[in-house]
Amino acid sequence: MIKKLVWLLAVAAFAMAGFVFCGIYYAGDVSASAGEAASVHSSSAAEAAGRMERLCCGVVSGSDISMEKSAFHTDFVPREPEYVGRFRNYDGPKADFVPVLMYHFFYDAETDVPKKGSNSHSIQSVRAQLQWLWENGYVTLSMDELYEWLNGNIDVPAKCIVMTSDDGQENFFELLQPELHKYGFIATSFVITSWRKNLPYKLTLPNIELHSHTHNMHRGTVAQGGIPDNRGMMQGVSVEYGVKDLKKSSEKLNGSRYFAYPYGTYGGNSKEILRQAGFRLAFTTTSGYVRRGDDPLQLCRRRISGSLSPVRLSYLVNYSLVSKKYE
Repeated sequence: MIKKLVWLLAVAAFAMAGFVFCGIYYAGDVSASAGEAASVHSSSAAEAAGRMERLCCGVVSGSDISMEKSAFHTDFVPREPEYVGRFRNYDGPKADFVPVLMYHFFYDAETDVPKKGSNSHSIQSVRAQLQWLWENGYVTLSMDELYEWLNGNIDVPAKCIVMTSDDGQENFFELLQPELHKYGFIATSFVITSWRKNLPYKLTLPNIELHSHTHNMHRGTVAQGGIPDNRGMMQGVSVEYGVKDLKKSSEKLNGSRYFAYPYGTYGGNSKEILRQAGFRLAFTTTSGYVRRGDDPLQLCRRRISGSLSPVRLSYLVNYSLVSKKYE
């Protein structure tokens, strides 16, 4: 009986050792597989980030870039570094002007029709524009980067643009933001903060910036505080009234210091209001390019009219063509 009990205990111990050994072997195998997968993902991310870095530094030409062969064809988009990191060692062709593009309303041509005339842009046409910009080596600047460039603190690539959209329409977030994310581009929406909902959530979305289009002064007629003016309320209000409005707008946008004039017009106390409210840059709808030495509170933009083709866009942003025009 004792011999039988000893034999059973020996068999149980042997079986337990086998289970332990198999468990260790399997765990090691799983760990190795997970490590290999993580290495592949890390390699993909590093490759994508490296391509963006080379692009920012003017090394990769448009003909070398294929969306279908790069990590940008997936959902992964590398986080763009801050302006100091992005352009600290930039030594490629440098910008002597920056095209600031102005959009308004986006719609899906497959399910909707344009409702705002030439201020409506099909997302299909914008997608083609973004792909053309990517394939031709353009980078998009943030507002901080544009500000630092204007002040001579950094240089930026000759092939650069700033993308802006006025009014903060929902279609900016629903249609444009996902497309920006695919290409790693940045765009600013100038928001009328009293008109828009869910701003805290929208401020967390990647690849976009939200800046001020006033809190509640996007009105065609001055209603109080100044001489009636059908070109926009902001031009006729008192400095005190205007500063209060813009500070409220800035607070709702996490301290925004960048601005677009309602209707693109300015006058009266407009610029003094912006100065006292602490804004750095302000954009009009006057057609032109941004250059060092420009009045920072009176910057030009290039209007994107309707569903512009990539060919037409190339005439607006092509630095070699525009440079020749100013020679």
